[in-house]
Amino acid sequence: MPDTSVLNVCYIPRQCGLLTDDEINLTENYTACQLVTLLAQGHLKAEQVIRAYLKRAGIAHQLTNCATEFLGEEAIDRAKYLDEEFRRRGGPIGPLHGLPISVKDMIPMHGRRNDSGWMKWIDQIAEDDAHILKILHAAGAIFYVRTNQPQTLMHIECDSAIFGTTQNPFNRNLSSGGSSGGEGALLGLKGSIMGIGTDIGGSIRAPAANNGVYGLKPTTFRIPLQGFKVAQLGRESIIAVTGPLARSREDLDLFMKTILDAQPWLKEPSLVPIPWRSIELDSTKLTVAVMWDDNVVHPHPPITRALRETIDYLKKSGIQIIDWEPIDHQKCWDIASALYFCNGAEEELDLMADVGEQPLPLTEWIHNQPNVKKRTWLEMNQLIFEREVYRSCYAQTWNEREISFNCSIDCLLTPVEPSAAPLHGTSKWWGYTSAWNLLDYPTVIFPVTTVDLVKDQVEVDYKPRNTLDSENYKLYTSPQVYVNAPVGLQIVCRRYNDEKALKCLEIIERAMGRK
Repeated sequence: MPDTSVLNVCYIPRQCGLLTDDEINLTENYTACQLVTLLAQGHLKAEQVIRAYLKRAGIAHQLTNCATEFLGEEAIDRAKYLDEEFRRRGGPIGPLHGLPISVKDMIPMHGRRNDSGWMKWIDQIAEDDAHILKILHAAGAIFYVRTNQPQTLMHIECDSAIFGTTQNPFNRNLSSGGSSGGEGALLGLKGSIMGIGTDIGGSIRAPAANNGVYGLKPTTFRIPLQGFKVAQLGRESIIAVTGPLARSREDLDLFMKTILDAQPWLKEPSLVPIPWRSIELDSTKLTVAVMWDDNVVHPHPPITRALRETIDYLKKSGIQIIDWEPIDHQKCWDIASALYFCNGAEEELDLMADVGEQPLPLTEWIHNQPNVKKRTWLEMNQLIFEREVYRSCYAQTWNEREISFNCSIDCLLTPVEPSAAPLHGTSKWWGYTSAWNLLDYPTVIFPVTTVDLVKDQVEVDYKPRNTLDSENYKLYTSPQVYVNAPVGLQIVCRRYNDEKALKCLEIIERAMGRK
């Protein structure tokens, strides 16, 4: 194992001697779409693929503490079954035949521990698989590892009181993000090709951005949540979503199409009956609105540079760029943080107090937001009314700006966080991601660049606007602190325009010279 002074460990899996050349090739050089094609054609065996990913995931865990449980025996047995079924049928059992998928620990698996980030629930055993797992299993997927998550699940960090902190493989002084941070680190080390995360304030998107991979936060009520057990079960003030993290944009599409082709709304009636749609966009008529700053917490230099360089590519491709003035994102956070805990965090505090679990600093931070308090039924309804007023205001402003600019604004391009992967314990401002949870807009994350020691110098003349902005500004003492950290950006579309978000990503990446 490398010394703790070794920060970037991304090269170790391929150089440590534990993987064969074939295993390195399988885990590094194929997308999920390519793998399922080769498996469906009989060019690869499911057992061959799962053994490679199990080995690489084991290495990744030793380097970053990203896993909570390995399902090796079951995964290999499943792969052998799939190979036998392929031989018997003469083809695959489904669209994901033999595809390894990693799973965030909170997602229930039959007969497995299901603590959802709470020490009190550490002996709780799931009685059934979550609905989403049943769909993916029927499609031919193989679940082989469960991944780390933070205390309470309400951190943009992955610091578990049960399993410890997950480190960022590009710089182990930095956060892997949260709450799906185990997934992010595992994908960043290519120990997974596709993972399942959840998101109520940035929990898919921060890990994707921090680890240089892709992530999709769908609109609510498209992807199943049935079977989950969390604190405040049944809460509808802000709805969590399930979504994919992957190493290519096409794999996000594969995940969504596989789930929605199964018509999950027939079993889970809260879901909207919208299939995964194929859409076309004319890249020559695309308009991208850029939000440089949310006017609450100013982004660090690597984030601004990532925006600037991406926009340069888009302009050269003839894509129209306009600036997007944020619409009172401080108010958005005030509403969202209150809606997360209309119970004043009473249930969460009780769950910890019952077993003497001490709240971690980021748990205390989110529980102590100024608008967090126990509300009456009438007060909660008033807060939800404020949410709807804010949503209407945002939609109306979007409409007005389309009239003003005489064009359709196809998507927004924004930061994911105010910094590249942040130092452990400093991920406090969720505003760049939680805003879209409150608005229920689909967003997709894509990797852009890494911190540059020459280009990303400190903004010495910047004057912070508030306490949190000042705290964030002071963290960026030098680009060296964030050396090697990936930088991702976020594409935002209107509600239930998930397919459009991925199509916008395709056009943007092609403008950047990617396939």
